[in-house]
Amino acid sequence: IIYSIMYFMQIENVWVYIIFAFFGLIGFNFFMLVIWAFITDIIDNQEVKENTREDGTIYAVYSFARKIGQALAGGLGGFALSAVGYTAGLQQQSEETLSNIYSVATLVPAISCFLLFLILQFWYPLSKLVIAENVKELESRRKN
Repeated sequence: IIYSIMYFMQIENVWVYIIFAFFGLIGFNFFMLVIWAFITDIIDNQEVKENTREDGTIYAVYSFARKIGQALAGGLGGFALSAVGYTAGLQQQSEETLSNIYSVATLVPAISCFLLFLILQFWYPLSKLVIAENVKELESRRKN
């Protein structure tokens, strides 16, 4: 929501932009923390389905996926700058290029977060109800 507001406000004051971006990044960081809770829920769900605990495998796959994502993201900044018309070595970029850079810096995170919300809301299979059932099932198995 914050990045959407930033996009539509077209903030020109750098300090106001930094304050908005700070709060937007707090939201990103909160999501990164929540991801780790998802991992433990996925491990429990896998144990319920397969009757075997695969902590190491699941963490390894997640870690590998993060590394691939980080590698791709490393080159994405340069690609995005090229795509919006940035020319290295110029003292002053064109107004269109500056506007495009601003759009990428605000609209891409806004759209990405919205897509993540939709995926987690409508496609991610581990709802609170499923997690509660998994916990109950695992507790029952451990008592026996």
